[in-house]
Amino acid sequence: MKMTKKIFIIPALLLAVIGVFAFAMIPSANMDNDDSISIEYNSNVCKTVTRADGTVEPTECDHNLLYNSGKELIEAYLGDTGGATDEVDQISLCDSATPTNCGTPQADASETFLTITDRGLSETTGTYASLGVGNWTISNTFTATASVTTAGTRLQNTAAVNFAGNAFTEVSLESGDQLSIEWNIWIS
Repeated sequence: MKMTKKIFIIPALLLAVIGVFAFAMIPSANMDNDDSISIEYNSNVCKTVTRADGTVEPTECDHNLLYNSGKELIEAYLGDTGGATDEVDQISLCDSATPTNCGTPQADASETFLTITDRGLSETTGTYASLGVGNWTISNTFTATASVTTAGTRLQNTAAVNFAGNAFTEVSLESGDQLSIEWNIWIS
């Protein structure tokens, strides 16, 4: 009887140990995108009291709350389609005919970005759509009129002030091919 138990227990333990090691070797999914920076609202309010006798109380700083109306104000300013040059609704594409023409977006917009100015992919005013409180899109569907490759896009205003950039997997287009770009923006 004792020998029968050992025959079952030893293989079961061995299988369990192998299973633990095999499970530990499976890589976990990385949900973070190292190339992405979220839009966040950061602010605080500081107060300092100076008394009539000249004494100053310690400064007190606290985080403030961004109201829904404030989110809507940011949306209205950035997405406004009233024709002013400050609205952020211009979509441009990068010409990746040479790999060095489209760099990885940098916070200071210093990456190489050779804007396509022809072949049906010229910078254009995107279509604005409000999707709720502090949530909107700017989009456009481009139709190629000749062969072209692209691997990036920028969103800016008509005064050429860059708002955001994005690098994507290079796409080759032929005349008649369409490329849809949709910028989804939300303030949290």
